[in-house]
Amino acid sequence: MLLDINSLFYSWIRGGIFLLLLYHFVFYLKHKEEVYKYYSIYLFGILIFLIKDVFEQKYMIRIYEYLVFSIQFIAFSFYIHFTRKLLSTEEYYPKWNRAAIKVSKILLLVAILLLVVQSIFGFEIQKQVLFYGAPFLSIVLIGALAYVEIIKTKAGIYSLIGSLVLILGANITAIKIIKGPLFLFDAKVHSMFYFFIGILIQTVIYAFLIADVLKKIEVEKSRIELNLHKKSSQLYELKMTAFKNKMNPHFLFNSLNSINNYVIQNKQEEATKYIAKFSTLIRKVLQTTDEVYISLAEELRISELYINIELARLRNNFSYQINIEKTIDIENVKVVPLYLQPFVENAIWHGLSIQDGEKNLIINIKEKDNSVVTEIIDNGIGFTESLQRKKTQGIQRKSFGIQTVKDRLNLIYTPHNISIEINEVNEKEGKGTIVTITFPKEKSKIKGIC
Repeated sequence: MLLDINSLFYSWIRGGIFLLLLYHFVFYLKHKEEVYKYYSIYLFGILIFLIKDVFEQKYMIRIYEYLVFSIQFIAFSFYIHFTRKLLSTEEYYPKWNRAAIKVSKILLLVAILLLVVQSIFGFEIQKQVLFYGAPFLSIVLIGALAYVEIIKTKAGIYSLIGSLVLILGANITAIKIIKGPLFLFDAKVHSMFYFFIGILIQTVIYAFLIADVLKKIEVEKSRIELNLHKKSSQLYELKMTAFKNKMNPHFLFNSLNSINNYVIQNKQEEATKYIAKFSTLIRKVLQTTDEVYISLAEELRISELYINIELARLRNNFSYQINIEKTIDIENVKVVPLYLQPFVENAIWHGLSIQDGEKNLIINIKEKDNSVVTEIIDNGIGFTESLQRKKTQGIQRKSFGIQTVKDRLNLIYTPHNISIEINEVNEKEGKGTIVTITFPKEKSKIKGIC
């Protein structure tokens, strides 16, 4: 039975390899994991070799003899790539990974060389080249797989065992094909038997290894999904917190009192204008609650609307400027909604409103190192004095609005790409506070949270 290459034993192994090939190829098409692509190509090359003795037509045998050994070297080249992906060598063993890529290229060159030898010198000379070259290449492959760092892992040990078994079987088969079935030892089996056994054992080992890889992929996928869920939950919570703190209750009550005063004083035109601005601001604030990003242009429009309402309520007792660097396309730059509002509110209420004399608020939008730099500058009493007054007056209220902006920036942008600095204005320039907010200009620098 084992002497007949077309017997049920050999046919079952061929059928099993074919099914494994289809399974991993379909799995690759579905999940796009390269480890399955390389394994499918490798199995295809192995399957070609396993059907060596199925052909009976002379021309098919001739074509097969011309291509079979080259196909094997191509298959083993992809086998190396499969091993790289299976053991994640690019991440954990970069030196080995680079060496493995070079070996895979050498195997492709050998495949081409065998075709050239076959074309010029014929099949018999090709067999001699293979006879002397195969043991050397086998030693190189075994040496590479026995890399000390790799065999410290379970996957590395099993990969080495599977490779040793196949390489041993392949070399015995190659020697018996080239030197005759009685060479080395006389066993009542076909010369291809050793290769069949080698690939059978190896595929069983790799079935467990690939199952382990699949399990790790699923665990990693679950971890990423859980992390994304946590990030989404955090973002939702921050949205709600931001919504609650977007408009200081004092601002809302004071605005309503201002409207009431206009009505009492029969200033209908002023009241109408104030209500229009106030309702527009509230509507825009509510609209941003469901947005992760808005344009910088829209953010500035909302901030300017807020400033104008405060100006009207405070009888135009301060002036403001918004300066935008020409290189910044504010319509296309995406920002965290209402990131300006808490700082502008602080500048007006804790800096300018309790300051005598000329009062100025300046907002500068600049570009630096592919980042957007926002400056909110006021010539009020200054950051230090403002804190001291709060402490003296026993004001314990924490600035939740500012903290919320910080949290949202940290969640949505890469932390090392953002910063918020609050400093005193240089003494030579007078009192005041300068807030500097820096974050990435390009959307590609923003974390993918929806």
